[in-house]
Amino acid sequence: MKALFISGSPRKRSNTDYLLEITRSVTGGKFIKLSDYDINPCNSCRSCLKLRKCVIKDDMELIYPMLLESEVIVLGSPVYFNNVSAQMKAFMDRTWCIRGKLRNKIGGAIVVGRRYGIESAITAINAFFLKHEMIPANRGVCGIAFEEEEIQNDLEAINAARELGHRIKELENLKLK
Repeated sequence: MKALFISGSPRKRSNTDYLLEITRSVTGGKFIKLSDYDINPCNSCRSCLKLRKCVIKDDMELIYPMLLESEVIVLGSPVYFNNVSAQMKAFMDRTWCIRGKLRNKIGGAIVVGRRYGIESAITAINAFFLKHEMIPANRGVCGIAFEEEEIQNDLEAINAARELGHRIKELENLKLK
């Protein structure tokens, strides 16, 4: 299974990364942090409507092939102002040029926040999956944390991250039949 885990957290060794790594330990796959890439926001030039590719020259050119060859895409983000991080939102917006090419890939959502805004961030990620006609593995994993390494105290989120990995494997097996 070719799985791609994408962290929208700008923090090193973040709570979001911790949960992503738990899911990845079940499925295997590649892990990337958006903060390690230079990704500009969409400028609404609409060139992708004609060209079927983005005209912005930045590190999304490195990420597009990873997305296209993966079978599973798991997005993880901290909750910022009741939504995904700016890094994750810029990434999501920039995938409009590959619409139709992620169809039927399995998607997984992981967010970490302080008790408020988590549902909005999960909804944003799941809306991304549905816009691309992907298959959400489940409703998503919600972790409660703010301070560094605090997520390690959220046993429910840790278990949910592990279960997300098992659900992804289950869906992948169904697709193979």
